[in-house]
Amino acid sequence: MRTAIPALSLSFLLLGAASAVAQSWVQLTPTTNPTPRRTGAMCFDPLSGGLLMYGGLQSGPTLLLNETWLWNGGDWSQLAPTTTPPARWGHRMVFDSRRGRVVTFGGRSPTTGVTANDTWEWDGSNWQQVVPTASPAARAFYAMAFDERRGKVIIYGAMSGFPNGNQTWEYDGTTWTQVITPTTPPGLESPAMVYDKGRAVTVMFGGYYALSPGTMYDWTWEYDGVDWTRRFPATSPNARYRANCVYDEARGRVVLHGGFNAGALTDTWDYDGNDWLQVATSGPTKSTEGYLGHDPIGGYTLYFGGSASTGVSNETWLFTAPTTAIAAPFGQGCATSAGVPSLLPTTTPVLGTSYSLGLSNGALTAIGLMVHGTDNTQFGPGFYLPLDMTFLGFGGCRLETRPDLLLTELLAAGSVTHTLPIPPTPSLAGAALFTQALLFDAAAPNGNGGMSNAVHAVLGQ
Repeated sequence: MRTAIPALSLSFLLLGAASAVAQSWVQLTPTTNPTPRRTGAMCFDPLSGGLLMYGGLQSGPTLLLNETWLWNGGDWSQLAPTTTPPARWGHRMVFDSRRGRVVTFGGRSPTTGVTANDTWEWDGSNWQQVVPTASPAARAFYAMAFDERRGKVIIYGAMSGFPNGNQTWEYDGTTWTQVITPTTPPGLESPAMVYDKGRAVTVMFGGYYALSPGTMYDWTWEYDGVDWTRRFPATSPNARYRANCVYDEARGRVVLHGGFNAGALTDTWDYDGNDWLQVATSGPTKSTEGYLGHDPIGGYTLYFGGSASTGVSNETWLFTAPTTAIAAPFGQGCATSAGVPSLLPTTTPVLGTSYSLGLSNGALTAIGLMVHGTDNTQFGPGFYLPLDMTFLGFGGCRLETRPDLLLTELLAAGSVTHTLPIPPTPSLAGAALFTQALLFDAAAPNGNGGMSNAVHAVLGQ
């Protein structure tokens, strides 16, 4: 038995979604071009109004760069901050949305062969060196991501053979802290890594370990702030390192491009939390060690520079792709008297169809409250998810999604199928929907009930 769900209520909940676009790489012809370069860093900076690019290595002659450039959606411009970090390459950088700062760390600096462990921040107009109370050892060719829900910059990996290449470090704006996880990926050079905002995990793919016999990986890892978990998707890109990935928020996917394996790889892949899907085979040909960034406002992914056997590039490429429906689980549940409930999608939310989720392993006759929301990061201004539910009597439980729409279900034999009608409204393509189940059960360990994991979905074709 369930509450009827009018399609109109879901339409109002999901207003403001982006429309689908055609899938393609297109080379752009900006008026201004940075010089050819590789192995620097790029990220979206809303304070600067575009994609920020810093540092890198120029060839012919070899020159280490300390330039700061901005892509504003139509052209490149070189910025002139009053303070600039030393030239560097082999570094990464991310935007810390909690503090409004771009963060970068270490890399090869200030010369091509010296490795640094300094931390720098960009405030939208200027660079400033910060001095954390603790820092990782000097390293380059690591991976970096920003966990928006926990407010932490994460780094993993280092140059092959580096003794600390399998360490996980986090930065909170004050200090770097090494995180000791129960499971640890191998030491990796230049894996591709990004925070998957939709499923609240950091996703890492590939990487290389040079010590004999030398291993290049095609493994997919996820980090939830507590532990690393290796995933086993049915399909994966082939092994590679020196690739890049970004999170396409409008499409709810990790986008992986290029990398190196016996030559530069030109393929592009999507990861939706369930599986990898190859979405393009051509595009930028200097496709290893390039700069990749995603503009969530413009809804596009940009690639600049990079290298291949034929040299180093200063080409600018734009990637867009259609929004197809996806749904994948994330987060943690907490036990009822029957164990931890499981919520899994049984269909995807295609426009004009019904979207179904199966809830199982609940108490035999529990009443369920299906919590739907359009955000899994913030409950309100300054209040971040997941939310500890102890204050409501649900000890050990976490709310993973903002409660925008609540619907009831009555479980039979501990399970129920929850169905949502998806309106056939084209403007809803790209809308995110998060769902979690709360089950009332007086026999639960906390005396009140349990909660399922959550599911992240994107409405689409």
